[in-house]
Amino acid sequence: MEDLYLRLVLEGNASKFSYFVDKYKGMAFSIAFRIVDNREDAEEIVQDAFLKAFRSLDKFRRDSKFSTWFYRIVVNSSLSRARNKRPELSNIDAEDIDDVVVESVESAYRSLDLLDQKKFVNQALEELSIEDRLLLTLYYLNENSIDEITEITDITQNNVKMKLHRARNKMYNILNKNLRLEIKSILS
Repeated sequence: MEDLYLRLVLEGNASKFSYFVDKYKGMAFSIAFRIVDNREDAEEIVQDAFLKAFRSLDKFRRDSKFSTWFYRIVVNSSLSRARNKRPELSNIDAEDIDDVVVESVESAYRSLDLLDQKKFVNQALEELSIEDRLLLTLYYLNENSIDEITEITDITQNNVKMKLHRARNKMYNILNKNLRLEIKSILS
């Protein structure tokens, strides 16, 4: 289906590009927002990314999926904006966590209703570095494969796996801390 729309756009039917906008705007916004942490900036980045994709569509080689190519544009634009707006965050390796901590976090998390789950996940994501937020968003929210994440981020496959593992560990630590604080405040 995408090939048909690509062909139609390349043949001059620009209105058919709306297919790509409708299909990818949600995840593109999510990726941009996780990187720049600002709604207006994320919206602007996504608009610019669609414009760049449209103008460069003839250069799309089709050796990957359109979504992979487009999300790479979003990631690069978002990272450029984030670098210009914030000081660089240093990555600190998370301590390895044991299975008991993971089980207690998962148990507490499952007991929350959906709105509370989203609140805690978003709070935890905000505490992570830009790169960690990006990797978790691509893998869990966008359900990209490791190979696709490698293409989107230009990070080697082994590095993606390692960084994704570390990002999950950091997320668990943050969720564990935040859930314990929430429980403590409820019981006080």
